[in-house]
Amino acid sequence: MSISSIESKIRSLQSEVERLSRELEREGNKEVGYLKNIQRIEKSVNKNTSITQMKSKQRSIDSDNEKILKSRKNQTDINVKINKKRMEISKAQSELQKEQAKLYDASLKKQNSIIEEQRQLINEIKVSTSTIGNANISEEKEYDFFISHASEDKEAIAEPLATSLIDKGAKVWYDKFTLRVGDSLRKSIDDGLANSRYGIVILSEPYFKKFWTGEELNGLFAKQEDGRKVILPLWHNISKDVVKKKSPMLADMLALKSADFTAEELAEEFIQLL
Repeated sequence: MSISSIESKIRSLQSEVERLSRELEREGNKEVGYLKNIQRIEKSVNKNTSITQMKSKQRSIDSDNEKILKSRKNQTDINVKINKKRMEISKAQSELQKEQAKLYDASLKKQNSIIEEQRQLINEIKVSTSTIGNANISEEKEYDFFISHASEDKEAIAEPLATSLIDKGAKVWYDKFTLRVGDSLRKSIDDGLANSRYGIVILSEPYFKKFWTGEELNGLFAKQEDGRKVILPLWHNISKDVVKKKSPMLADMLALKSADFTAEELAEEFIQLL
């Protein structure tokens, strides 16, 4: 059964438990009403009550006692149904956890496979670069930070952060400041990834929808597998639930939030790593 089907089943069962609980409450109120009525009748009996009246009152009391027994039986039946539904909910929740664990494992496996491919690609680039004669290559730059971001976040956070970092003396790979007319986008990104100490990843909902940001992230994960911290997550207008759904590994990393700092304050936080 799919996760969505199990979740739908759980919601349906929980709704049924709520309905039965309201029904149980109504039956309980009925029993209380019958008991109060019996007490009221008993209090009304005095030395002036005639035999005929006594018989009538007793019949009313007997009738209410029968209703009480019936109400208690109904409450017992409802409690049995509620317990049964709760057991079904517990079973469904266990199934849901198993399916979620399978999905999580599959996501990790896929992500690790992509990271391994990217790591091998970066190693190939490094080997290829080292074997080319110095006369045929230009001097590569060393960057302190590589900024990976979606174009939708450029104006709000990416560019102000890049500017603040540069103002503080950091060497930054940022597409607008680094790329020139005629440059190969793929090669420039690969060079930036391979020659940057850290990758600032601005995580937002648009970020997870882009092709190039996914490629950049995979490259940074590949570098991080070498045993050193490389990825510096920065959450921008996104919740932990969304990050966890998109990338469990990123959700587990300590991250800064753009809502908590100005661009200059964020730059200062990152500069301290140098």
